[in-house]
Amino acid sequence: MSDEALHPVKVARKSVEAENMVSFELIPAEGDELPAFTAGSHVDVTLPTGMVRQYSLLNSASERHRYIIGVWRDANSRGGSKTLFQSVNEGDILKVGEPRNRFAVPRDVKRALLFARGIGATPILSIADHLKAKGIPFEFHYLFAGGSPGSFRSTIEASPYAENTTFYFEASEPRLNALPLLADRPDDTHLFLCGVDWWLDPLIANAQQKGYGVNRIHVERFTAKPPPPLLDKVFEVKIASTGKVVKIPGDRSVTTALEEAGVKVPTSCEQGACGTCKVKVLEGEVDHRDKRLKPEEKDAGWFLACVSRAKGDLLVLDL
Repeated sequence: MSDEALHPVKVARKSVEAENMVSFELIPAEGDELPAFTAGSHVDVTLPTGMVRQYSLLNSASERHRYIIGVWRDANSRGGSKTLFQSVNEGDILKVGEPRNRFAVPRDVKRALLFARGIGATPILSIADHLKAKGIPFEFHYLFAGGSPGSFRSTIEASPYAENTTFYFEASEPRLNALPLLADRPDDTHLFLCGVDWWLDPLIANAQQKGYGVNRIHVERFTAKPPPPLLDKVFEVKIASTGKVVKIPGDRSVTTALEEAGVKVPTSCEQGACGTCKVKVLEGEVDHRDKRLKPEEKDAGWFLACVSRAKGDLLVLDL
C-alpha cells in the first residue's frame, strides 16, 4: 500500500468492551473527514510496529468524522491484537487505508436476519445501522462469546437498532437456537453471518437445509486460530514483471517465501479469509485453499497467496 493511500488517524478513545475485547475510536489527524465507507466495510490499520492488520468498521456508515474498530485479544496473536491492547493508547497516531467492502449489503435486500458471535459483531453493527436507516425489517441475534459476555452491549443498547437485537449467552440462558429462527421466513430473506468457522459452518448448513440459496447467505469469517504448518510439495513462482523465479518450500506459504525473496505481497489475516493477498495467476493451476474467493473469481485466475498453492510445478503471478 502506498503512503498516498494512507490516512493518519488519532486514537480519540480506547474502550474496554469485555475482558478480551477493546474498541478504538479513530478520528482524522489531519483535516475534518475520513474517506466514506459502506456498511460491512473494513480498513487496513498500520500499527506502530509497521504491521498491517485488517479491522471491520462498526460505526454508522453515515459518519465521516470517525472510524470505530473492535479488537479481540487473540491468544495466538502474531503481534497485531497484542500491540493494540498493550501499546496503543488514546492520543497515539496510526495510519489507515481506504475502506474496502467484501461484506456489502445488496441493494435488493427487502428483509434480513443477522447473526454474530463475539468479535463477529463488528461488521454486523454497521449493517444493522444501515438496515435501520433504510427502514428494512430485520432481526439481529447476537451471541456473546464465552470469555466476552457483554461485548458491545452498551453500543448496541444506545443505537437505533437496539429494539431489533436479541442477546444470547453460551453458558447461561437465553441460549441461541438458530433452527426455529431460520424457519418459515419469506423467500426474499437475506442472512448476514459473522463469527469463527466452527460456529458459522453449522449455521450455514442449517440455513441451506431450510432453503436459503447461496445468493441470500452473506458471510464474514473470523478464524480463531492459525493454520497448521504447511507440509506440501515444492513448486516455483515466477514474477511476470521481472521474470524472477522464487522457490516455494513445503513449509512456507507463497507470501512468506516471496517476502523472504524481497517480493512483498500485502497480507492481513494470513488464513485465507480476508482477501488482502489476492493475486492474479497468469499461468499454472491453483490448489485453492481459501475461504473467501467466489467461484467466478477463481475462474478468472485469482488466488489468495497466503494459503493457496500450485497443483503443478509453476505459477506465473501478475506482480
